[in-house]
Formats: sequence, structure tokens, C-alpha cells
Amino acid sequence: MTLYVSDLDGTLLADSGKLKPRTADMLNSFIDCGTLFSYCTARGLATASEIMSGVRINAPVVLMNGVYIYDPVTGEYPFRASFGEKQCSLLKQTIEENGETPLIYAFIDGRERMSFVESAPNLKRFLSRRKGDSRRRPVECAGDMFAGELFYAAFIDPVNLPVLERVFTPENGFMTASYIDTYPPHQRWFEVFPAEAGKAGAVAKLKTLTGADEVVCFGDNANDLPMFKAADRCYAVGNAIPELKAVADGVIGTNEGYGVPEFIQSEIYPVFAYEPPFAGEPDAERFRISVEKALERERTTIGTLNEKAIHNALKCYYCDEADHEAKIGGFYADGAGENGIFEIQSGNFGYLAKKLPKMLQTSHVTVVYPYEKKTHNYSINEKTGEIMSVTSRTENSYSRLFLELYRIKAFLTNPNLTIRIAFIEIDKKTYYKDERRIRRRGQKKEKYPTALLREICLENPEDYRIFLPEGLPEQFTSSDLAVLCRPTDASLMLSVLGFTGVITRCGKRRNSILYKAR
Repeated sequence: MTLYVSDLDGTLLADSGKLKPRTADMLNSFIDCGTLFSYCTARGLATASEIMSGVRINAPVVLMNGVYIYDPVTGEYPFRASFGEKQCSLLKQTIEENGETPLIYAFIDGRERMSFVESAPNLKRFLSRRKGDSRRRPVECAGDMFAGELFYAAFIDPVNLPVLERVFTPENGFMTASYIDTYPPHQRWFEVFPAEAGKAGAVAKLKTLTGADEVVCFGDNANDLPMFKAADRCYAVGNAIPELKAVADGVIGTNEGYGVPEFIQSEIYPVFAYEPPFAGEPDAERFRISVEKALERERTTIGTLNEKAIHNALKCYYCDEADHEAKIGGFYADGAGENGIFEIQSGNFGYLAKKLPKMLQTSHVTVVYPYEKKTHNYSINEKTGEIMSVTSRTENSYSRLFLELYRIKAFLTNPNLTIRIAFIEIDKKTYYKDERRIRRRGQKKEKYPTALLREICLENPEDYRIFLPEGLPEQFTSSDLAVLCRPTDASLMLSVLGFTGVITRCGKRRNSILYKAR
């Protein structure tokens, strides 16, 4: 089994320092399939666990550049390092002699705390982003920072970097990481931790703890170099520094472009051969025959049709009868044959989300969504058979479709998934006892398809561009989109198109978020 281990900032997280919803959903879909996923970061438990709270991590994680390993499943620390008496003394002496004002991390009374000189100018930007951090322990002078069990020191824009590099060596019991921060203003960070710690050793421990056959690592910065050396395979994201790309086994997509989750997806989901059925215009004759089969199958003894007529007509149209109701693992599919698995789903795609992780590892999956484009409503006198009235309605909103797509958003970029929207014309017949049209319980109703008008086939993220309305500005707000796509719910459309990568945020206009097509 493969264990995937990713750095966070600049690698898995977006440039904003946050985890994109699509990334979280994709990772959860992999984990639900049994994929082992962890992260290895310079962050502590408090900030890392908050940022990654939307992911159901199923393996221990590496924190503070390998100073400790935490198991989110059990709440235990399989490994934890700290400075010895000699290292604490040398650390304190060096800081005081050189006028340094670092962040000092320690366990005090069983709690992880972060001590710092409150007036230090080099810490202002960092601390402004950590106002709610429960670890904060401000002090008046550097000499008050050394309480508890010390395990980490982080120097931001150090005063005397050459001295720090000369003092904090493996010979003196230290490991260090020196790099330029991912986020503006791109400050120099020099981090010091116990010699027995480090990303390399922590990754090796993770492999043992999980029983993985191989470890695949992802990173972007210089502090990921030790982790890369310990990995069986290592990949730099497209925005990584040149030094990391030079030693990587390959370069994948950027952090903003979902490089890590898309790479994992490509590994755990082999791409299956697939030939789209009925390319071009719908086969009217085949659909007519399919409807006849469905009506015959679904007609009850009292002569009415139940709600499965549309479902069965589309199943007969897309799948040969011999391929119906195929068992895939612990689930049943509507059909399975040479062109993969077919699922006819008019609603509740949330149920599909339970099936898709297994099905997509087995075959190509086509989900057919019946979009009731034209509906003819017949009011019929039950006694005489007379048609009392006919009304027709044309549906122009994609809100229901986007709601269903949102429910399986984590899978929309999977190369083995096709969404096929079948635009159908249907007849609805309501039978009344007499011409007064009094509604009553158990009233006879029929609903069945009469024609397949057209199809939209969504086979890759680019295909979702079809939903972007004409006249959309290069940069637009949700309100701009709502005007052009009405009556479709613009917020649902934005969510789905954002997950597929068709659109992306690009700024703000007063209080409104700006988007653009990628």
C-alpha cells in the first residue's frame, strides 16, 4: 500500500494559506476508498488541524518539521522530541547574546505553548495572522521565553544568521531548516529543532507506523528536501523552488491548480477505455423502442404507470437488456457492459457518492441525468376518457442539475466519470373522477417519456464551459452571473464550475468576490 504525504503551505494549500473545498472533497473521496494520506508540515497541531479539519485524515501526521508525530485517530503522540539541558542552555545564550527575538515552542503543564517577545517588530505580521491561537504566550523580554519542555525555535528574519548557522549544528544536537516563507512579505525563516527530529526521520517513522510499502511525498520549499530524501518517490509542485524540482522524481501541477489531489487521483484511478455511445444526434427509433419496453414492463394491473417509466426507458436506451442490474462490489448498477457502468439517476446524487469510489476504480462510469425539458400535462375524465385540458411547460433552469452535481463534486474531474444529460419530452396524465377535477387521495397519475430531444455530455472539466452564458464579462461577480443565467441558481453554478476548475476567484469588487474563466 502507498502512503501519500504532502507538505501544506505552498503545496497542498492555496496561496491564501487555506485548503480549497475541492481539494478537501477529493482527498476525502480517496481516503474513503482506503488510500493512506498524511501531511508533513512546519506548522504546529493547533493551526494544522484547524486548516485540515475538513479532511478525514486516516494516518498519523508530522508537525513542526518532524519534531513530533500526532495520530488524529487516537489522539496520541507516537513520537515527540525535545531539547536536552545542553541545547536549551546554548539556545538561550545565543538568543540573548545576539539580540534575537524568535518564537519558542514548548510543552508547559501538558499544553503546547508559543512564547514570544510581544514588542518584537519582526513578529508583528506573523502574530497578526495568529490572533486566535490558543498557544500564544507573550512575554516582556527574551529571558522569560524558556519555560517548560522546549522543542522548537523559529527565527523570522534573524539578526545574525551566520552565527545561528554556526551554533545550531548536528554536532551540538540540533537540526535546522532555512528557507524563504511562502507568503508575502517572503521573510527568511530559520527553524531549530532537536537532532533526532526532522522531516526525513518522521517520514521513515510514518512508513513503519502505517505499514506502507512505499511513501510518496509532495513539497515546494527547501525544508522539504530532507523529506524528499526519505521518500520512495517525491514530486515537486509546479510552483516549487528550482532546488526542489532538481531532486524530484517529477514536477506536477501547482498548488493553485490542485497538483497534489489530481496526481493522487491519476494514481489510484487507472483510466479505463471508453467509447461514448450514440455520438451525435439521439437515435429516435431506438428511444421509441426503449420507451415501449419500459411502458410494457412498468404498466400495473390497473393500467397506470409508476414513476420508473422514465428510468427504465433510459436504461433500455443506453444499456443492452442482458447488461441490466449488474453487481459491482457491494452495489448494483443499472447496467454494465463494454462501455462501462451506467447509472440512471434523476435525483439524490448523494446516494451515488457512496457508490462512485468503488465503481470508478473498476470501470468507466456514465451517470445519465434525465432533464425534463418539455412537459405536457393532460387532465383526463376517468369515466369517459375525455381530455379536459392540456397545458405545456418548458424547463429552462439548471438549478436542480447543479444541486445534484454539487453532491458528487469531488468526482467531477475524475477521468473515469461521464455525466450525460438527457433532455427528454414527457407526458403527464392526471385522471379525475369527473369534470369537477376534485383532487383525492390515490388519484391515478401517469408519467412517461415521449422523445429524447438532445444530450449534453460532460466527459472532462473543459466540457463544463458550456454552461457559461454568452455576454459574461472577463471578470464577473455572482450578481453578474445571476442576471445572465436566470432562472438558474448562480451560487450553485459557481460552486460546481469552481470545483471543476472552469472558473477561479481573481479579486474583489467592493464587497463582492470577482471570478474569471480559466
